[in-house]
Amino acid sequence: MMKKGAATRRWQYAILAVGVSVCLVGAFLMGWGEPILGENHAGIATVIGIVGIGIVASAKRGEA
Repeated sequence: MMKKGAATRRWQYAILAVGVSVCLVGAFLMGWGEPILGENHAGIATVIGIVGIGIVASAKRGEA
């Protein structure tokens, strides 16, 4: 049987992986998003990156 802390840590790592993935999607859109999103793609890519950073921060906050 798993300890309660181990299950919590597993969820934190999953949330951390999702946050990093969202940040990478934002970075990809910033670099090569013009064919996908059109000429004004930098704002959307920035927002996606900030959301990813927020997800990473929420995963790290649960560790303490």
